[in-house]
Amino acid sequence: MVAAQRAAGLRAALVASNDDGPTLMQEPTGRWIEHRGIPVQLFPRWSPPLRPLREFAYAPALARWLKRHLHEWDLLHVHSLFSWPASRGMAIARARGTPYLIHCLGHLQPWSLSQSAWRKRLYLALIERRNLDGAAALQATSPMEAADFARLRLHPPVLDLPLGVSLPTLREDARARLAQALPALEAGVPRLLFLSRLHPKKGLERLLEALALLQRNQPQRPWQLLIAGSGEPAYEQELRGLAERLAIAHRCHWLGFVSGERKDLLLQGCDWFVLPSSAENFGIAVAEALAAATPVLLSPAVGLAAAVAEAGAGLLSSVDPPQLAESLSTALERPRAPLAQAARRLAEERYGWPSLAGRMIEGYEQILRAHG
Repeated sequence: MVAAQRAAGLRAALVASNDDGPTLMQEPTGRWIEHRGIPVQLFPRWSPPLRPLREFAYAPALARWLKRHLHEWDLLHVHSLFSWPASRGMAIARARGTPYLIHCLGHLQPWSLSQSAWRKRLYLALIERRNLDGAAALQATSPMEAADFARLRLHPPVLDLPLGVSLPTLREDARARLAQALPALEAGVPRLLFLSRLHPKKGLERLLEALALLQRNQPQRPWQLLIAGSGEPAYEQELRGLAERLAIAHRCHWLGFVSGERKDLLLQGCDWFVLPSSAENFGIAVAEALAAATPVLLSPAVGLAAAVAEAGAGLLSSVDPPQLAESLSTALERPRAPLAQAARRLAEERYGWPSLAGRMIEGYEQILRAHG
């Protein structure tokens, strides 16, 4: 995002803790560095030793930097909730009179609020409600996320600003190149791609059950499932065991976490991207699939579902395994080319960084005009 904004002429930079999940980023802290082509300043993260409190990581040096330097910037764009660095940053911005825009990252979805519910209710009541209501605007990445804001009766105006993706160069030989990279794939057999974090809310269990039904009802129907992603090792073993019990393990290819060129090759070299998620305020992997001209099969709980349906870039389906099996059968029968063209067109018009960066800067200017 920052790179796209800078390319559009904005002075933008990123400050954050050096949090990297269970570890720390191996980058210098406390000074400006160039990271992936943009100016970044990282600050040391400290986490409570108790696992239930791990997510509430502290970065006191980040707060001190904001107190000293926030006046040098016109706007603060905050990315997260229920996070000490973000929460403290918003409080400092209010005290300094600096307007801030919040990208909530789906944390206000009912599903998300139900996880660690008592802690989030307490945090929301004591800290985050004031931060939310004090924002100059809230970023809605989808109509679904805007509905979450309305449900909580939040006061700030809402800006319609989806997440952005890079638009890869489309390769006509992607399918052949993927076959070379993954020799275990069956030649000429349609490829279904599940690319996401391996987590219960993503719906991979339901997808496996639906494919087992499809195999039972249409044993001659060819398909193979490529599963790209990682999660808790025990949960991944459960998923592999489920595929074995459902007698579809021979059609499943477990690829682990993928990124960069390998991910792009998967997205372009598969026939359909499938995400039967229970809750997804946006779905960045969906936008990446659209940019790769790959049709998508989504549950209505994915934030991009309505846009996909309107653009004719894929299909929507209930997550109920029998109905999902029917939708998979329909997808495998449909001519793919018109859907692929619609997918790429939707990504270019709405989610590609070249167009989105300009819209985001217009949103910033709108905030600054209102702020005076």
